[in-house]
Amino acid sequence: MRSSPAAALTPRVPFGAAVQVDQFEADADYRALIERECDLLMPSNELKFGLLRPTRPEFLFEPADRMVNWARERGMLSRGHAFVWWSTNPPWLEAIRDPADAEAVLVEHIERTAAHYRGRLGSWDVVNEVIAHDPRERGGPMRDTFWQRRLGNRHVPLAFRTAMRADPEARLVINEYDLEFEGPRYDARRAEILKLVRALQDEGLRVDMVGLQAHLYSHIKVDREALARFGRDLKALGVGLLASELDVIDFQVRGDEDAIDHAAEIVVSDFLDGLFAGQRPYAVITWGISDRYTWVPDAMPRTDGRPNRPLPFDTALRPKVWYATLRHRLALGG
Repeated sequence: MRSSPAAALTPRVPFGAAVQVDQFEADADYRALIERECDLLMPSNELKFGLLRPTRPEFLFEPADRMVNWARERGMLSRGHAFVWWSTNPPWLEAIRDPADAEAVLVEHIERTAAHYRGRLGSWDVVNEVIAHDPRERGGPMRDTFWQRRLGNRHVPLAFRTAMRADPEARLVINEYDLEFEGPRYDARRAEILKLVRALQDEGLRVDMVGLQAHLYSHIKVDREALARFGRDLKALGVGLLASELDVIDFQVRGDEDAIDHAAEIVVSDFLDGLFAGQRPYAVITWGISDRYTWVPDAMPRTDGRPNRPLPFDTALRPKVWYATLRHRLALGG
């Protein structure tokens, strides 16, 4: 909830939600919830490559524009997701074989998109999910993607260099998943992100933040100490942190709604402990805001007949206990 002028004197970390334009526009109660609770609204899919550019000549900015303009009219922040991702590439892009052509398309895409939103979006996910699922395996550490196959590792600095030039005021972000948990694979992923940040800085490029997607599994332990250390290591490099896609994946949790929500409370609390112990985040953004609209049941449904409960508000738009925990932590501001 946006603060009053008096409350604004107290440092507070912004809360936001990433939502789809069709759901946002069709559901007035959902829209009212966002307006009441959020400081930041992010188009979740509308600026991904395939939706923005179904054909090479097209740039379909209008759906995202409606959300960004709505947010700005209400004094809310907004941000862009994402210039480079391995998924949602349109067929015409995947058909490109010539590296020079692929480079030209990427540069044009970032330049035109960033120019269109210059001054309206506070940050951009420049690259999204570029680290291999397990960077220790053969073929790692970079993920096997269209951009990696056509341009190699240089597609990442190319994207940052172009974004720096196209919108010098926007904060530039590496967005990645599975950076929160305990275990060797997660240690390796954190190490590779730090290595990538340093490599980009060595090229004179600016990385302002790392986005922790924070798709939290209730049955996997958050490594609070490692997450805090990761935040401190980034801070030492002059790089901030952002919780960019927070939700809770509960398909392994047995029991009723109270048991599911209790498990969510634990994993969210552990995540926030590690996050804030490392450094104060730029914002905490949930991937959706209500269980009414979420990707989780399609990707990882429960097998006991109970609905997934991944977000801070249920399908009736009622807040859960872990939302109160989150708001309290954000209100402390650090």
